[in-house]
Amino acid sequence: MLWVGQFGIIDGQPREDSPWVGVFAESDRADPEEAMDLFVLVEPARPESEDACRELASTIGAKFRERRLSLSGGILRGLEAAHEELREWNRKSLKEHRAGAGVSCLALRGGACYLGQVAPAACVILRAGTVVRLAPELPDAAEPLGLHEEFWPDLSQHELSEGDRLLLLSPGLSEALSDEELGEALALEPDETLPALYRKAKGLDRCAALLVALLETR
Repeated sequence: MLWVGQFGIIDGQPREDSPWVGVFAESDRADPEEAMDLFVLVEPARPESEDACRELASTIGAKFRERRLSLSGGILRGLEAAHEELREWNRKSLKEHRAGAGVSCLALRGGACYLGQVAPAACVILRAGTVVRLAPELPDAAEPLGLHEEFWPDLSQHELSEGDRLLLLSPGLSEALSDEELGEALALEPDETLPALYRKAKGLDRCAALLVALLETR
């Protein structure tokens, strides 16, 4: 069973949700093993990008759902659509108003888990008590969506167990937190984790966090 929660900070003001986050879950499907859940966090690559990036999570979610492809195929389809949306924005904009975005896409089906990232992006997994930070490493995923003709996301597959935590977060928030701070927050009950992270994020002008917890069976 999944527990999902999020928070955002916009212009220094806290929000229970964020325009940079998308949650596309299928918890109502009759067969839970066939449910394809997608979680998205968009990171505007520059201040001028914020308006152009507000609908990207919805674009990615819609394209992911358009066909029931493999998880990795669905992520790629969604990111390609977001890339083209930004490219179209940039074709109509002045050079100084060009928009770019980093994205983390987390897709789950049954026991399968795929993460697709384009920089700037950050993800943290707490697995068996160990904090693992994930960020794009492939050269083709090192530049934001929309600013160059082509891209390729950094795709990774992960084995998860009950009790694991997955956190998509703004890179600025990730950089502000040590491994120890992340580990302490993620080890809490899920409904206590986000308040703990928010207390660390209060000095930031803008950020977002999306927590997915695999609850242990009682």
